[in-house]
Amino acid sequence: MNRILEGLFFAVCCVMFVVACTDPTLVGEELLEGDKVQPGFTDTVSITAYTNSVDSFRTYSSSLTSQLEKYFVGDFVDPIFGTTKASTVIQARMQRNATFFTLEPPSFPDNTLIDSVILVLPYDADNFYGDLNQIYSLEVLELTEGFAREDTYYSNSPVPATAGTLASHSFRPSPNDSTETINYAFSVADTVRFSHVRIPLPTSLGEEIVQLDSTFFQSDSAFLSFLPGLVLSPTSQNAGFVSFNLAPILNENRGGIYVYYRDEATDIKNQYQFGFNEFSGRYVNFETEVAGSVVEPYIGEGKGDSLLFVQGCLGTEARIQFPYITEMKGLIVNEAILEIALVDFPGAFADIYDPIEQLILSRETADGEAILIDDFVLTPTELISFSFGGDLEDGPNGEAGLYSMNISTHLQRMIDGDEVNELILSVFRRGDNPNRSILAGADHPTFPIKLKVTFTKP
Repeated sequence: MNRILEGLFFAVCCVMFVVACTDPTLVGEELLEGDKVQPGFTDTVSITAYTNSVDSFRTYSSSLTSQLEKYFVGDFVDPIFGTTKASTVIQARMQRNATFFTLEPPSFPDNTLIDSVILVLPYDADNFYGDLNQIYSLEVLELTEGFAREDTYYSNSPVPATAGTLASHSFRPSPNDSTETINYAFSVADTVRFSHVRIPLPTSLGEEIVQLDSTFFQSDSAFLSFLPGLVLSPTSQNAGFVSFNLAPILNENRGGIYVYYRDEATDIKNQYQFGFNEFSGRYVNFETEVAGSVVEPYIGEGKGDSLLFVQGCLGTEARIQFPYITEMKGLIVNEAILEIALVDFPGAFADIYDPIEQLILSRETADGEAILIDDFVLTPTELISFSFGGDLEDGPNGEAGLYSMNISTHLQRMIDGDEVNELILSVFRRGDNPNRSILAGADHPTFPIKLKVTFTKP
């Protein structure tokens, strides 16, 4: 019993001791007054911003994870942003074993008759942009010189020399409709359906392939010396882009040049696909023209600070500067949210041209390279919308749509003088996204850019 009473007495003393130590009004209050932190908030950080042209960006790397997912073809006339022309350059290669990736070259019978040669371009149904209720026209050009799939190519990488036009084709895009075709790959005619456009090529191309010496089928490089590649180039101006799915993982290797043939002796039909596979080089060449457009007078530092124009592909970006940010030196940033409003701009045709879904922020290195800020890079992909933000959300109380981005880590570095005081606002994966948004700038009369900072002052 005595032990129980002693234990109870000891526990009561401990509780009284803890309470006394955690209550600053009881012990040493006068010593802690100078050490108290001071929380604060501001949304009046000085900001300047302007619209800037994009010189170029990467459209191909030999790493599959760094390649584009969509391949645009079109001469897109935007009512606000001017004209963007996109041409796709691609190699057709021989088939490979799905497991060991060894070559599986064609084996044509001695008495082969060519039925047809068809270029198959799978649609990318989710990424067409603009008005599709038009006739789009393109031409297929044959390269006379090759390009190396091991190299890196950019939006301004020139199109190699061409021998001439293999085919011209006009069509009204129907990306959501499946087209029926016959597959003879397994010597048994099988009906397949998928969303694609079929462009007839000269049967003479198939005849040349059949007559090639067997050495042309011993390696990809040997075959590419015969057919270095193709260019898909627009021949009509339209109010949008056609998008093709030429990434092998996404289109199940359905794209390519299909040679349909039969054995004259047996009349058995067959096919061979020179596909756009994992070993094919492919890139998009972009050209832009803003002269005479609505956006032209806004491009450049010191121009149009009330509005910002941001567009994917080889469009425009925004530069956002914080000229006095180092005056906050000594503060500890708890949270920093950059808010930029979407503007309902007259003549922008928002019902046709979808706004940007995801914005990103980058910093420019000393050699001019744009690097994503850590607040984005260090966020797991599945948490980007939650942690970094950048996606378009509805504004409060029916106000304009809003892009909000968490820049807490990067802002601290700018405050400390470890980073320059400028951020680059652009489209996430710009090569895959031609979307555009007109945004409220730093001097917009109703929805100016705001940086909301919660901080601690030691």
